[in-house]
Amino acid sequence: MTDGTTKEQALAAIRAEIAAKRAAAETEDDDAKRERLLRHAQLREEIADEEAEAIAADAADNQQAALSLRVPASLVAELKARAEAEHIPTSALVRRLLTQAMREPTAPVLTVEQVEQIARRVYRESA
Repeated sequence: MTDGTTKEQALAAIRAEIAAKRAAAETEDDDAKRERLLRHAQLREEIADEEAEAIAADAADNQQAALSLRVPASLVAELKARAEAEHIPTSALVRRLLTQAMREPTAPVLTVEQVEQIARRVYRESA
C-alpha cells in the first residue's frame, strides 16, 4: 500500500488477495490444502475491514509509528496464543485491544459511596 491509501482501496486489495486464495483453492487437488486455503480466505475476510481501516489510518498519518515496550514473557505468550486462536496477527490483536481500551470510558472499580457502605457493613457485622 502507498501513502494516501483509503480504506476502500485497502479493502479492495485485501479482497483481491482473498479472491486469489479462493481461486487457488479451486485448483488444489489435495483436500487438506484446499480446506486450509478456504479457511485462510474466510479468516482474512473476517478481519478485512479492521485491517483496511488500520492500513488507511497508517497511510493517513503518513508515517509509521512503532511502540516498543517491555511486558512479561507470560503476557507475550498469552497474546500470541490468543492471536493464533483468532487466526489473526499478534499486532492486529494488540492494535484492537489498545484501541478498545482507549475508547472505553474508564470508571473506578468502586465509588466512594460503595466503599463507605462496605465499611459500615463490616463495622456492623464485627460489632
